[in-house]
Amino acid sequence: MFVVAMIGAATAIFAATIGLAQNDIKKVLAYSTVSQLGYMFLACGVGAFGAAIFHVMTHAFFKALLFLGSGSVIHGMHHEQDMRRMGNLKKYMPITFATMLTGWLAICGILPFAGFFSKDEILYKTFAANGMGSWNYVLWGVGLFTALLTAVYMTRLMVMTFWGEERFHQELPIAENPNESSRAEENAFAFGDAHDAKEPHGDPRALAHHDDDNDDHEDDEHHAIAPDFKPHESPWVMTVPLIILAVLSTVGGLVGIPYALSSVVGAGDINVFEHTLEPIIAKVGVPHNSAAHSESATKNVLHPNAEHGSAPISTAEPKADSHSTAPGNATTEHAAANEHAVHSPEEIRTERLLALLSLALAIAGIGIGWVLFKKEPLKQMPKLFENKWYLDEIYNRNIVDPITNVSRRGLWQGFDVGFIDGMVNGIGHLVAAMGSATRQIQVGFVRSYAAFMLFGALIVIGYFIYYGLKLVV
Repeated sequence: MFVVAMIGAATAIFAATIGLAQNDIKKVLAYSTVSQLGYMFLACGVGAFGAAIFHVMTHAFFKALLFLGSGSVIHGMHHEQDMRRMGNLKKYMPITFATMLTGWLAICGILPFAGFFSKDEILYKTFAANGMGSWNYVLWGVGLFTALLTAVYMTRLMVMTFWGEERFHQELPIAENPNESSRAEENAFAFGDAHDAKEPHGDPRALAHHDDDNDDHEDDEHHAIAPDFKPHESPWVMTVPLIILAVLSTVGGLVGIPYALSSVVGAGDINVFEHTLEPIIAKVGVPHNSAAHSESATKNVLHPNAEHGSAPISTAEPKADSHSTAPGNATTEHAAANEHAVHSPEEIRTERLLALLSLALAIAGIGIGWVLFKKEPLKQMPKLFENKWYLDEIYNRNIVDPITNVSRRGLWQGFDVGFIDGMVNGIGHLVAAMGSATRQIQVGFVRSYAAFMLFGALIVIGYFIYYGLKLVV
């Protein structure tokens, strides 16, 4: 589980840095999704399975909203996906803007939107995790910094898309190294999909590619936008789902408010989501800041026959409960004692402080993104992030290309074509031959089928007669 937590934290921050430098609106959201998946696995790694599933649910609301909203933007921009060609779309697409605004605030972690509750729960559970030495604080710090980056790159997306000057007709700068291309670019040009290229507008090859195809693709106005081009709002079949998802992104997190926050207004324990999952989620160990925490509690094991699946049973000596023998109200007193142990004052105070800290960082991230990109939306981002840490190039150079080169050489090519292909094709020929033989008995005549049935019945009768006589003898 520690390995899972480490990989989850690394995935969260790694994908967030890549999303910070992408210009394709869908790519920003795609890497954002990878980053949020890292959050979910970070939660699983520290044993907060309920928080991980809760984030799956809230993320479904606001990320579906953002993806469908980006689709609405692309539709309204006549298939344009590059945010550098957008700007001030709130003027032309008010419904899309308003709905994506809620998704933006939700993923940034602003109260009371859905993303705040699930992300804050993951961060707190990571901070309070047991049995990891000091690594839980390192993982918590990585998660916190990722939350800051999330607010920054999502603010960049919103600013480049909906605020600032209109850049529909502006030419983009030519790439610094137009002759260098990644495998993804080569594939994009090969299949005629310039949207997958790294510089779809600035790369001269991309422009030439589309200039050559203008005769066959007259509707490629997103690469040569007409002077009278104006974005437009999407039809209701697209905006209605956006509105529904915007509502869910706003109030969807209220089903999982933790006790530390709901108790601020005297609401008590109203975490419906956590209680719904209680029958299938085991609680391992005790809270990090609980007054009941002791050294022996780290030796907790799961009792296989406990009610509602697996429940923790401590190897420490049980303490006497003065209320356990009281007639009539033993269950009530025991439940009250358990609630007090789970929601200790230290735990509540810590969770509230961490929630305020994560909220402050979300607001700070929005502020940083606004300051950085409001006046300079085309601000150049680090090439390392824009090129995805050169992972594609490293993967192609060290894994794909060597395997491809070896497979094209004589010996391996003979093994591939002669043995592998021969075995696969041989199986295919065998199945085809068996099918041809089977088809000979499917002649379509009822009399033939009746004869086959009679023949089969005679075989069965003969079998029983033979063994019956054998037993008699």
